[in-house]
Amino acid sequence: MVTIEFYSHHFVIYMMVLVQNLANMNYFLYLCRQIQPNKDMKITIINNERNEKRYTREELDEFVAQLKDGTFRHHYVRDYNKEVCFAAEWVKQSGELKAKSINALVLLSLENLRDLPTVEEYKRLATQQPYTLLCFLGHDGHSLRIICPYTVSEGSTNVQWSMVNGQSLLNAFRKLHYIYSSQLGTPLAEDEPNFMSSSMTSYDPQPFYNPSAIAITVSSEPEDSPEFRPMLESISDYNYPEEIPGLTVHESRMRRFHDCLDAAQEAHRDLWLDVDGGYKTSEVFTDAVLEQLADGCRQMGLPQAWCVRMCTFIPLLGGLENQETIEAVFRTAYLRETLKTLPLKFTRPSALLAYKTEAYMKEHYTLRLNVMTGTPEYRLNAVGYGFWPLDQAARNTMAIKALKAGVESWDKDLNRYIDSNLIPKYYPMEDYIKHLPKWNGKTDYVGELARRVKTNNPYWESDFHTWMLSMVAQWLGKDRQHGNAIVPLLIGPQGSGKTTFCKRLLPGYLQIYFNDRLSMKNDNDIFIAMSSYALINIDEFDAMSKSQQPILKYLLSKHDVKFRPPYGKTMEERQRFASFIATTNNLRPLTDPTGSRRFICVYADEIDNSGTLDYDHIYAQLYTELQQGRRYWFEDEDNARIIEQNQDFQQVYDYARMVELTYLSPEETPADTKFILLKNIMKRFEKAFPTFVVKKNTDRELGHKLSDMGYEYKKQNKGASYRMKEK
Repeated sequence: MVTIEFYSHHFVIYMMVLVQNLANMNYFLYLCRQIQPNKDMKITIINNERNEKRYTREELDEFVAQLKDGTFRHHYVRDYNKEVCFAAEWVKQSGELKAKSINALVLLSLENLRDLPTVEEYKRLATQQPYTLLCFLGHDGHSLRIICPYTVSEGSTNVQWSMVNGQSLLNAFRKLHYIYSSQLGTPLAEDEPNFMSSSMTSYDPQPFYNPSAIAITVSSEPEDSPEFRPMLESISDYNYPEEIPGLTVHESRMRRFHDCLDAAQEAHRDLWLDVDGGYKTSEVFTDAVLEQLADGCRQMGLPQAWCVRMCTFIPLLGGLENQETIEAVFRTAYLRETLKTLPLKFTRPSALLAYKTEAYMKEHYTLRLNVMTGTPEYRLNAVGYGFWPLDQAARNTMAIKALKAGVESWDKDLNRYIDSNLIPKYYPMEDYIKHLPKWNGKTDYVGELARRVKTNNPYWESDFHTWMLSMVAQWLGKDRQHGNAIVPLLIGPQGSGKTTFCKRLLPGYLQIYFNDRLSMKNDNDIFIAMSSYALINIDEFDAMSKSQQPILKYLLSKHDVKFRPPYGKTMEERQRFASFIATTNNLRPLTDPTGSRRFICVYADEIDNSGTLDYDHIYAQLYTELQQGRRYWFEDEDNARIIEQNQDFQQVYDYARMVELTYLSPEETPADTKFILLKNIMKRFEKAFPTFVVKKNTDRELGHKLSDMGYEYKKQNKGASYRMKEK
């Protein structure tokens, strides 16, 4: 009886466990049914704004197009706020994040590359692999993203469960990581992925995209994948120049670095530990190798920051976990050489400090002065994640790191160097223009942009093209005797897209050089804006007072600006970069007849702001045309035509002129035309002419003028009326 009870008790427990397992299995099968491999593949764009993540989905083809056209492009690395997830299609439902489907895609990353040619070389190698679906430049300009497809072998069990728990994704990553690390000759980032893994969106005018890439086959069960280790090259007694003949700069540096590493290991092999008949490295051995490696790299002339980065990839030297020690050892070795080359015996301490400060800054940072913002910018040589504004916090960090490195430079010493002429100047607009792809010489991208403005002005397309050429010439400083003195003035109803069109004339990442909030009341603000912005939009042009338009006319002709900056002691002359464009709802915004040639007035009921703009090819066309000598200024006959066109946009103050523009003359008015009340005529003028203001005696003055002009008068119960007909 006891035995039966015992077995009954265990049977109940067994059944409970079985039921629980079945419940879990049903839940797993439910997940498998809900999350299927995505046949109609869509990737996820994650927008990080205001501490909230928003998820949108799009086709891979669309993402590649956006990589090319600069949709995700920004001027500063810190402004990148969108990420892309390739592994799954995520949606937010009722505030809860869910995976709608998964994509059999793996993200591989190659980080901390020295420069753009190095990135392009690794991209070329990656494109030679049959598994590369997509390959593009990282947002920082010093990394590479590689996307590869995978599939689960038919003989595998639990395929759906493997897709859900990520085992097949992990297997694919490990296999592809080994393959690409071996083929590219350098270790890829080792962060193992999951379905939420993402990378920042980027800009790459020439990404590699192969929709027919081969999917690597993996198992649904855990696999043992080989681990990549970079091959050590043999020691050579060759006297290396800066670049080894037949090798690129990167290949030469890699060869010299590994030669130094091999030599250091051979020199200290006696420090290996004999453990159970085998040999094992020790901390003493590692320290000795690191010190000799640093000294060897210094003698080879290899950059200090680059060597430190390479050491972090070598497990023997401790990798990233030992980065601070590696930096300290290299800093000591390179600083020792710097001190040897200085004439310490006869050099004053102040001069020695200046030498050491400059050497330290050049070794660890790349500095430049943004001439448009007037702000120095910096980039870390060891990491190279784009340029950042050099604010006070960054200056303080530099000073602290310099002190830790043994350079006794204080804030004033570093600031003296940063604010000197020793750092190069950076011209953002010129840098953008001169690094564009070549124009094919056939497609008129500028004309397509102009035709987005729906107008009946037959000269608009050619005038806009000339103005765009003049704007680019202004950025390049092509004509230092004349400024871009022409302003397109877009006129149209509210909501027609005028302001949006103006803002979209610059690429997204150059929007920091667009201004539509300029105050015309302060001369200094105007002068600073003309040297700090590439394009200024005078929004609501008619809001300018009558006295301000002549001031604008004067400023438009200036090629350079002279002013005393805030807190400045002397006048400064700065290059003008800004061109002007304007918008208004007023049908007659011009107040100065003598200055009307400065404005290309065009009325547009509608402006097409849909889709994306191919900025690179638009400005590549303009730059090529300037190089070919195309005219970017307006001739006298053009100015005469513009003045004549602008007659319809001039403000009118004379009553007779208002009547002529609105109504037929008395001789042209048919005899059966009905009489119009004088108060209705005044209301018509109020709508058509902003300068028409009804005052105490306006009705009497206008009535006398109509009678003098010959219009037939009739007195009615509702007031005076005249026989008139609108044009």
